[in-house]
Amino acid sequence: MRASRIRTAPDDLFLQALRAVLGRRARSALTAAGIGLGIAATVATVGISASAAGAISGRFDAAQATAVLGRYNDVQVRPEPRAVDELRGLNGVVEAGLTCAGTDEGRLSNIPTRLDAEEGGRVAVYAAEPNALRALGVVLLQGRFFDDGHDLRGDRVALVDEVAAEALNLGATRPDPIVYFDDVPYAVVGVYEAPPGAAQLTNAIVLPYRACRDRWTSFAESTVVARTALGAADQVGSAMSLALVPEDPAAVTIQTPADLRSFRGGVEQETRALFLGLAAVSLVIGALGVSNTTLVSVLERRAEIGLRRAIGASRLAVAGQFLVESSCLGIVGGLGGAVIGIDVVSVVCLMKGWLVVIDPLLLVVGPVGGLVVGVLAGAYPAWAAARVAPATTLRS
Repeated sequence: MRASRIRTAPDDLFLQALRAVLGRRARSALTAAGIGLGIAATVATVGISASAAGAISGRFDAAQATAVLGRYNDVQVRPEPRAVDELRGLNGVVEAGLTCAGTDEGRLSNIPTRLDAEEGGRVAVYAAEPNALRALGVVLLQGRFFDDGHDLRGDRVALVDEVAAEALNLGATRPDPIVYFDDVPYAVVGVYEAPPGAAQLTNAIVLPYRACRDRWTSFAESTVVARTALGAADQVGSAMSLALVPEDPAAVTIQTPADLRSFRGGVEQETRALFLGLAAVSLVIGALGVSNTTLVSVLERRAEIGLRRAIGASRLAVAGQFLVESSCLGIVGGLGGAVIGIDVVSVVCLMKGWLVVIDPLLLVVGPVGGLVVGVLAGAYPAWAAARVAPATTLRS
């Protein structure tokens, strides 16, 4: 005659699992810590990648999102400085000016040289209005910018960037030293630092804008550089051609910054994909730890399992108890991991000076993720516990 099965109420099942977990506190704590580390790595990865993407796009805002370029299509068109006056009056325009990039490098030296000599270094040449240099974000290290008077008089003055100035040892000379660019003397009125990403202004000499009008064959097409208020780039770009050439707006090609939303989304997606792989490895390691610990617990408790089966406990009740145990460990580990992960994100962002970007769903993802890991990790040990034969364990 078969023994009748004992029905185990859900609350009794939970109490039995809780006693088993609390009865092995050290092992349970280490098991929950394994899941917690995996959850913490996941939460920290998502939070840091979102915060980093925000910080990167924020720097892009400051450096690039306020720059609008208007390039004249005809290289022979050299507009007068007053052509930019109407553009400067547009709403959102902070500064604007005309520039020209040289088509070839030249030799820069602090002594007269023949053009075929080896003395002096090769540098790029650039012609610009002072307002254009300010719009580009050029930083003056010493001296001053040339002014409109220099341009009107055709004075041979120049600005030299810090790389070329160091090569010529200009810092140790008297004010307004003389340099020779392609054997033509120029008075250096200032030394500047090129803005990040401005390759044309690095290791270069900058002349007043009149140089590209007097020697137009040595320079590329004229370009208008406009610095706008944040968020006004598209508006300024749409009106820029008409402000520069009202009679023929098509004569100017406008370049506006890229869409920041797609830029930020791409950065966030790439950084998150990079680190989520590491977080997934941590979760797998935590799940294996839970599975291994629960399976060892099944082997150690074979006598207890056999006794419960002998007095009528069903296989479902035995399996359910072990699943509840692993689920409890998963929830505790997931909750602790979510808190640790958010703390890590906050600390990293504070150290980097970033704005902390944390999705509120991460507070829910932690415990839920821990529960899922606990259930999956405890499935096989629970099945193994349910397969324990009562007669075999009681005889041993």
